[in-house]
Amino acid sequence: MQTLTSAKVQANFGAAADIAKSGEVVTITQYGRPALMLLSYKEGEELLRLRAAATMNRYLEGRAQTMPQGEPDLSMDDINRLVHELRT
Repeated sequence: MQTLTSAKVQANFGAAADIAKSGEVVTITQYGRPALMLLSYKEGEELLRLRAAATMNRYLEGRAQTMPQGEPDLSMDDINRLVHELRT
């Protein structure tokens, strides 16, 4: 991981982009503190996919806790019967 100041990135964005495209993460600092990260599109896509999956898992876990316990699972025949009843 390389660390660059925001001033250096502004002055030499092409070089910073080339570093990120090569697969290395670039940490960009402002006032001596990490502020941003520059990474390849492929890595960013994967991180967003993982973030979405984690969000979905939290949602599903929350739903599982609010569902009534002890109810039997419905078979496909039961579901088809209920759908047919609702349609008529």
